[in-house]
Amino acid sequence: MKKNTNKSEETLFNKLLPYFINSLIIAIILCLIFFISQSNPFGNKYILGKGDAIFQYKPMLYNFISRLKTNTLYMYTFNNGLGNSFLFNFTYYLMSPLNLIALLFKNPNTMFFSVILLKTICTALTSTFYAKKKGCSNLVSLIVSLSYVFSSWFLIYYYNITWLDTFLIFPLIQYGLEELITKHNYLLFILSLSYSFLTNIYLSFSILVYIIIYFIIRNFFYEKNNFKEKIKTTIYFILSNFISLLLITFYLNILLTIKKQVGLELIDLEKETFTLGSLSFIKNLFYGTSQLDYTNSIVPNIATNTLILLSTIFYFLNSKINTRDKLFTLIGLVLIVECLFIPNLDSIMHIFKDEVSFIYSYTFIFIFLSIMLFIKNIQNYDKKDLKKLIPAIIILSLIIILLHKSISLKIIIFTLVSLLIILLLIIFYKENKIYKGLILTFVICQSFLIGYYTIPNKDKYEENITKSFIKEPLSYRLNMIDENDYFNKNLYSNQDVIYLFSSKTYNDILYMLPLLGVSTGTNAISSNDNNALFSLLFNVKKDYYLEKIFAVNADVKNTILSDTDVKLNYDNLIKDMTGIEELFIKKEIEPQKVNNQYNYKTDIPFFFIQTSLGSIPLSYDFYINEKDTDNIVATIYIPKEEKIKEIYNTLKDKQIKYTSYRDDYIEGSIDVSDNEIIFTSIPYDESWQIYIDGNKVEPLKLLDSLIGIEVDKGHHEIKMEYKNNFNKSILISIISFVLLISFSIVKKIKY
Repeated sequence: MKKNTNKSEETLFNKLLPYFINSLIIAIILCLIFFISQSNPFGNKYILGKGDAIFQYKPMLYNFISRLKTNTLYMYTFNNGLGNSFLFNFTYYLMSPLNLIALLFKNPNTMFFSVILLKTICTALTSTFYAKKKGCSNLVSLIVSLSYVFSSWFLIYYYNITWLDTFLIFPLIQYGLEELITKHNYLLFILSLSYSFLTNIYLSFSILVYIIIYFIIRNFFYEKNNFKEKIKTTIYFILSNFISLLLITFYLNILLTIKKQVGLELIDLEKETFTLGSLSFIKNLFYGTSQLDYTNSIVPNIATNTLILLSTIFYFLNSKINTRDKLFTLIGLVLIVECLFIPNLDSIMHIFKDEVSFIYSYTFIFIFLSIMLFIKNIQNYDKKDLKKLIPAIIILSLIIILLHKSISLKIIIFTLVSLLIILLLIIFYKENKIYKGLILTFVICQSFLIGYYTIPNKDKYEENITKSFIKEPLSYRLNMIDENDYFNKNLYSNQDVIYLFSSKTYNDILYMLPLLGVSTGTNAISSNDNNALFSLLFNVKKDYYLEKIFAVNADVKNTILSDTDVKLNYDNLIKDMTGIEELFIKKEIEPQKVNNQYNYKTDIPFFFIQTSLGSIPLSYDFYINEKDTDNIVATIYIPKEEKIKEIYNTLKDKQIKYTSYRDDYIEGSIDVSDNEIIFTSIPYDESWQIYIDGNKVEPLKLLDSLIGIEVDKGHHEIKMEYKNNFNKSILISIISFVLLISFSIVKKIKY
């Protein structure tokens, strides 16, 4: 008995060994890339993260983990813009349970790297799982893992931690789908698809399109089953997708709630235009280049490993692959490409009005399909057929040389050298350990070199950050805040910048703020250091500031903001709130003509400029192109200091006196005189439950975007509580999960 037990344990060890080796090798390569390049957190030469990592993922992760550690995680936050639901950020960006690895660290860079590393390791495990389940040797499973993990998609989007979950789960979805079609084993497919939607609904829509196409081709045209069996499999498929959605009912409910709260708008299909065609996409897949965010780096497509690229071509030359398989593979690839780039389908995948259309967003699917073809080639090939790759290598080399204008010189050299090495391996092909070692060395070296080459340049990147609304270096923005102080400070920048993570947050606020001279963009709302009026009314701490809630004249209910005149908007708003007028000093500045531009510059910090082009807010200098205007007169408006003091003195005694304050709960008292209304700088959101003297009241919408409250004259107790109820949807998800697992166990015992 003892001997059999040891044998069983040894077998289990042998099964787990390739998973350990593959994930370890990949983790070492990733760490070496960052260590040698001196990237954060191993050095400061290069920034770890590009694009959205700076604007969204990195600061959000840090905020989320810091709040978890200090037990201050609420469903609303005043550290994000004027305040907004934390539900959106959490649901859309932070749902992955793997993000919790960051709890082990304090430094934001280390937190971010730990999440990337863990998800990379998990991707190595899932791709190894697929390869081993398809009968691959340990060597082939390692090549598969390296090629998938260090594919061009990963090298472009590794910093995008929310997309990595979809990337890592896709091999399990693919294997689960195959098991569902061939054996009616549905558990893996349901759980993996649910996980994908839970962690990234955006990319999961592209996966849903893919699995529908794959299922139709595989079940109805490829599998040689009778019609009754095909219908039965279809029922299993439909039910499995439905159950996948049932498991995440709570998540879908949250998304619908967010849409209502935040004011997300669906895409208007008639107004959207898409310039990327399927032919262009296919072309880019094989020879093409993908420009990395804020860098000059370009990586080869399909995968880092050129073996995978050539294997995709070789699949259609392999004599052991029957014509029927080749035909269905080709049809499937073309259909998937077409569906991904039919404008209406592409719009549906983007879901929201502010679409994010990247040329490279969906190619992880094609990368894995190419890996699937590689696996099939390995399992079915004639040694004589390898010679067919020689002309393919030559043709591919010529194409790359002819397209030198589209591809960087370094990548041309890299790809040609790689193709030359493969050519030599083909010519001197031998089935021995030395040959296998050479292949493995080749794949590892490719993974490392391309990974190192795609690290973004710090100077180049910080230049682009400066061009955005971010004024401070990343490290300062992330570390400036005391983790025990979450009130009246902003986590992501200095106290004079209000930063929004997402372009999908509070559309009404994003429309209103530019009308008050606040620079806005898809990722940021920034108030200039000298915008004293905005700082006063909207709780940005300066010499004079008011709390978020105070009483003002009831005329503010009727304030209308102009689309073109910032000065008029402040004149009207302050007059309606306080009765105070004549707020600004007016001063003209003479332009200096340089080439074809009129340059305006002054040492006087001004509030905004009025020109024939409209208001140009919040700056010390600017320029106008000569062709843009015939009228070059510019007037600056500076708020009068005595008026700022007068406004403050008028409103300071009308502020709320807090008895309790946290991000999702406010309680205090306020005194209201005749003909006054309670004004708040809190964005209007139906989830805020408001009670005056214990009675629930319905809020007003001030300036089409802020919460206002009508009350009678006198002393009032006010309570505001941010509430969402997802109990029913959570219960449905739990019951669905319990029933699914129970039924699967019973089925396994029965059969």
